[in-house]
Parts: sequence; C-alpha cells; structure tokens
Amino acid sequence: MKKIKELWQKNKILVVLVTILIACFISICVVVVTYFFGGSSTVYGNRLEDIDKYPVTESFKTEYISKIKENKEVTNATIKTKGRVIYINIDFVADTTLIEAESKSTASLEQFTEELLSYYDINFILTSDASSNSDGFTIMGAKNVNGTGIAWNNNTKKESSAE
Repeated sequence: MKKIKELWQKNKILVVLVTILIACFISICVVVVTYFFGGSSTVYGNRLEDIDKYPVTESFKTEYISKIKENKEVTNATIKTKGRVIYINIDFVADTTLIEAESKSTASLEQFTEELLSYYDINFILTSDASSNSDGFTIMGAKNVNGTGIAWNNNTKKESSAE
C-alpha cells in the first residue's frame, strides 16, 4: 500500500492525464461505431416508413404509359419510381413544339390521385429530335409535393461569342 501511495504522490498529473486520454479514446470509439455502423440500414433512413400506404403499382404505370402514348406526338414514354420520386421520360416526334410537350405532360398529372401527388415528387424529362421545322429540345421539369404546378428549367441556347 505504501508503494501505491508513493507512486500516486510522484505521478498524480500523469495518472490524471492518462485517465482523461483513455476516457476520450473510449468516447471517440463509441461515437464512430454508432455513426458508421448504427442507425438505419437503408439509404433513405426513416423517410420511407409510410410508403406502403401510397403504392405506385405496375398496373398504374402501364395504364399511365398507354394513356400518354395515345397522343400522336408521343413516340416513347417510361416511368420509374425511386424512393419518393417518380421519374417520367417522354419522347416526342420531331415537329412537336416545346409548349405542346409541356402542356401534354402537365395534363398527364390528372391521372395521378391526390394521395400520390401529395406524397411523391414528380420529375419529367421531355425530348424531341430536331427537324426541318423545329430545333428539337430536351427539357426537365419538376413538381414537388408542396407545389401546385411543374417548374420547367430554362431551355434557351446560349450564343457562343467569338472573342
């Protein structure tokens, strides 16, 4: 017991510092393990817990695509769901104007139920090849859950200046 007291008297500061160092190391290890290995196993975390209440079925997808393809201006359409986002790609014939394409895709939102529109974000990609009558276009639009309409990106071409 005398040796321990003597060791304590000579090395008080060193013992306290080593104790603090060990406590810090243990707390860092706990934080690292819970951050990298703990938590959710999905990429989305708990954001998709109630996705089963709002299913986008294969029958809805095929019905939506067939309705879109009824338009004579549409050549191809695809729809896919990833997380809480529905991606819709629509290809139009070469002579379709940008305004017609945007109005067709906006009108296609009527096929979605209010529940789906209030849960999923919807992204559109509209494409058309160039022809002798039109320049063609590729434009993206998005409608989020809280939005009332589709926000389209700016599709204007920039003139390159010869400097």
